Formats: sequence, structure tokens, C-alpha cells
Amino acid sequence: MFDTAVRAALERWHLPLEQSRLDLLHAHFEAVIEANRVMNLTRITDPVEAAVKHYADSLSVLLWVIKEGVRIRTVLDVGTGAGFPALPLAVMRADWFVTALDATKKKVEFLRLAAGELGVGNLRCEHAHSVHWQPGQRFDLVLCRALARLPKALFQTARHVAAGGHLVAHKTGSVQETELVEARKTALELNLHPEPCFDYGLLMHGEELSRTLHVFRRSPE
Repeated sequence: MFDTAVRAALERWHLPLEQSRLDLLHAHFEAVIEANRVMNLTRITDPVEAAVKHYADSLSVLLWVIKEGVRIRTVLDVGTGAGFPALPLAVMRADWFVTALDATKKKVEFLRLAAGELGVGNLRCEHAHSVHWQPGQRFDLVLCRALARLPKALFQTARHVAAGGHLVAHKTGSVQETELVEARKTALELNLHPEPCFDYGLLMHGEELSRTLHVFRRSPE
């Protein structure tokens, strides 16, 4: 069920999926379910729901990258949890260097172990809070998915965006206008410039789930 749901989602988006990459995504899902018995990694355990709401949703970033022709080399996922979107992106884009950051040590230890066992060598896992973390570099693409309200998420992550780089926040399609207005104001204060949102849909059991990527860009220096 998991494999079929992932394939259907990516075929709908015309994204190619090699069997070897699907096998890695499935193995990660199984690791998440197993670890979820002893720690709180996710409330979504149904294979189809996880395939759509975790894995396909994580990979929606690839649609935006293709549409906008954005060149990416380094990626930071803030608040990665069980590894979303960091792990699926690292699997699908072996040419990206992905860093997964989380403030919960047990989650980072889980993901580091899982990535090692799966052989995902382009994924680095770090235990820290984004506000205090000093990585010694900035990133082409900073991602925050289900992290916080947009203004707070921007405040916590903006300093990690490289000059000319992007910050992308995953949200459902029902963000309040007041939150959006506040986010735009916060972004400008942080030297980030709002760019057009990227809307997409997730199809699950015949229902279309509306999602949006809120995009911000730091000016080239």
C-alpha cells in the first residue's frame, strides 16, 4: 500500500521514481513505525496516509525547484522530527547535501541511525535549536515543515539562508490572512523578500488536500 501510494503521487506530478529509491523510502517508513512504538515520532502510521502526508508532501519541494529553475546544492531542514522532508529529499536528490536539524536528541539519534543503515550518505543530522545553532555556513535552501506559525518560523530560521538563497515553509491551504501579513512584515525585517507562493494538491482516497509552499528569498550580497 505504501509503495503504490508513493508511486501514484509522484506519477501524478510526473516525477520519476526508481525502484531503489522507493525501497529506501519504504525502509525509512518501516523504521519510523518501529521506533514510534517507544518514542513519539509521528501520529500518522497508516501506510497510505504516511505515503501521501509525509513522503509525497516532503517531495513537493522538487516541483517548486523544477518550476522555478532554482539551483540547489545545500539544504537545511529545521525541525526535521522523524526526517521530513530531509530524508525523502536526500534519497531523491543524491546531488544535494542535506542537513536535518532538530532540538529533540532522541529524534536526531533515530534519524542518524536510520540514515546510516539505509546508506543515505548525503544526509547529516544535527541536534540543536535553530536559534542557537552555529553551523559555520549558510544554506541555499532552508525548509521548515509544521514548525510554527510563519512569523515565528521565519524568525527561527532566516539567519541560516545564504545570500541569494530561499526559505520555504510548508503550510496547509488555510493560513489566516493575519498570519500572512505578519509573516511578510517579519520577512522584510529579516532581509527576506516574499516570492510567489507555490500551491499544490495531495490526493488521498479521492480527496484533494490543498497545500502551499510559502517562499522567501534573501537578496544576493
